Parts: sequence; structure tokens; C-alpha cells
Amino acid sequence: MRIESDRLLLRDLADTCLNDLEAMRRDPRIYRFEPAFLTELQGTPEEALRVIRSMDLCTDRQCILGVFDKADSCVFVGLAELYDYKPSGKVISIGYRFLPEYWGRGIATCCVSALLGYLRNNTGVELVTAHVLPENKASSRCLLRNGFEYLLTKTEDWGYGLPKTADVYTYDC
Repeated sequence: MRIESDRLLLRDLADTCLNDLEAMRRDPRIYRFEPAFLTELQGTPEEALRVIRSMDLCTDRQCILGVFDKADSCVFVGLAELYDYKPSGKVISIGYRFLPEYWGRGIATCCVSALLGYLRNNTGVELVTAHVLPENKASSRCLLRNGFEYLLTKTEDWGYGLPKTADVYTYDC
């Protein structure tokens, strides 16, 4: 899968991304707002990359793409995820995480916009959801800037041992 915007390229991860993926996996700032059971955190970087590459949106109901600076498609900035795809219900969830040096540059907003454009133009999805820990104000603002609406706050298992409170946002395609 390949998704392009004016600033970003979302695509499958290559072997050349192993060091970037490992740097991301080891940065606690990134995962303080993310589930502990994310695929890229499991096993070695090579094993994680193998699992990520094997994911298929239609058969596995999820996929993870590398996010790259379009000006230099070798510059890895983070990961974008499509998950809980339910074609019969026309619903999908999105997630994203970026290396800290790219925070505050509008990359999350661009990434979400690119994901929404892809979903509108290439799938039958009618509803997109995103789940955000309430402390992650930047992510909430990003979703609202992209036309998402706050739906509710609920308790979810995010893999931290105890359930977490999460805000759920929705977007009608």
C-alpha cells in the first residue's frame, strides 16, 4: 500500500528502516500514550518488521505503514496504522506515532488527512474511529483539525496492566 500527500509518503517498511524502527521502539516518550501491545514493540526489530510486512488490511483487518518525508523518501518520521477494519460494517480505526524530533511540525495532521483521503477514495469505509488517551492533548487537537468529532470517553484495555480511560473520536467519510 502506498499513500501520498503533498508532504508525506506512507508506504511499506524496507530493511533500511530497521535502525529507525529500533530507535522508535526504545523511546519511552513515544509510547507513554500508546498501547503496550503494539506490534513494533514485540520481539526483535527484525521480527517486528517481518510481522508488520505480513499484515494485510483485508485478511488481517490491520496494516502498519512507515511515514516518510516526501521531500526525501528515505527520511523515516514514524508509523501510521489502520486497524479493526470491518468491511461489512464499513468501519476502521486509525493510529499514528512519530519520532519526537518531528513533533509539533504538523506531520500528524498531514498523516491523518492522507489516511482519510485514502479511505474515502479507495475503500467503502463510512466511519473512522480513533482512540486517544485524554492526556494526549496534541493528538486530540490533530483529530479535531481533521474533522473528527469527540464521541465518548470509555475504559479500554491498552495493555498497561490496568484498563485505561480513552477518548473516542469519529469521522464520517
